[in-house]
Amino acid sequence: MRKYIYSLANLIRKAGFDLKEGSDKRVLEMQKEISKIGKLEFKIEQYPDGTWVAESTNIDGIITGGKTTKNMSATIKDAVFTYFEIPPYLCADSLLKGDNEPVTLTQRVYA
Repeated sequence: MRKYIYSLANLIRKAGFDLKEGSDKRVLEMQKEISKIGKLEFKIEQYPDGTWVAESTNIDGIITGGKTTKNMSATIKDAVFTYFEIPPYLCADSLLKGDNEPVTLTQRVYA
């Protein structure tokens, strides 16, 4: 259900409606908390079968994963929004990543 509400909210934004997510109290609290630590960092492990797990290294309790890396960024953002209890209609990707920020992927190779 969360995924459908998120998708519908994105369609509404694309149609030109402002859901005012940037002024919501919960979103402002999330941004304040992230600002305190500087940035969110994740340790990402990918396994030979293609599955992966991402765990925040600076906020305890944010962990997620998937079967493929295709939607890794969106999955991690969803985990962050869920951790901070942000309703799906307020989950705009722009709230978590600024323009031109690099994304670092750490991958371990097992032999």
